[in-house]
Amino acid sequence: MTPSATPVKTPRRVALLLPLIVDFGLPLAVFYGLRAAGVDQWWSLLLSALVPAAVVVIRFLRSREIDFLALFVLSVVALSVGVSAMTGDPRTMLIRDAWGGLLGGLIGVWLLASVRVGRPALMYLFRAFVLAKVGPDGLRAWQARWDTDPAFRHGLRVITFVWGCASVVNVVVTLLAAYLLPLDLAPAVLNASWPVILVPTLIFHLYYTKKAGLRA
Repeated sequence: MTPSATPVKTPRRVALLLPLIVDFGLPLAVFYGLRAAGVDQWWSLLLSALVPAAVVVIRFLRSREIDFLALFVLSVVALSVGVSAMTGDPRTMLIRDAWGGLLGGLIGVWLLASVRVGRPALMYLFRAFVLAKVGPDGLRAWQARWDTDPAFRHGLRVITFVWGCASVVNVVVTLLAAYLLPLDLAPAVLNASWPVILVPTLIFHLYYTKKAGLRA
């Protein structure tokens, strides 16, 4: 008897989860591992802050391609480490993490502003996905719905508003965590806030775009 063939999904799932584990889980594991070993807060934060920088360098060595976002991450880490070294204040590194996410907040403000002015920004962000799914003709038909379908316009405004709110809320949470929470608690909140906000937002996105007929 031969066992029934079943698709192997584990490698694909691991590939999808690995960046999340590395970018969010690994710095936390380093920080709390060092704290459990008795290392003080400054050194624990410093070494955990070097994790994303090391990941950026490794990815560059493997791909040999310049990633300007990666260069931004390296420069922000270097700046925060330098300032923190001069002040001796470990909270400086936490504040760096919070303000480093300000770009996401600016994107959120852009999304919210676009709900009332012109076409929602998310419509432009969707273009590449729609083009890959249905091709140029399908993309033109999808975009033409904006001029002819009021429900389509309303649905895009709703989903853009939701993503804008999620981005702004994340920045507010991380800033409050960096400035107000105890140093041993703040790294967990800083690293967990976006995944915690992202998951329900993404679930709503998948549900609503199908229910409202927004997909191409």
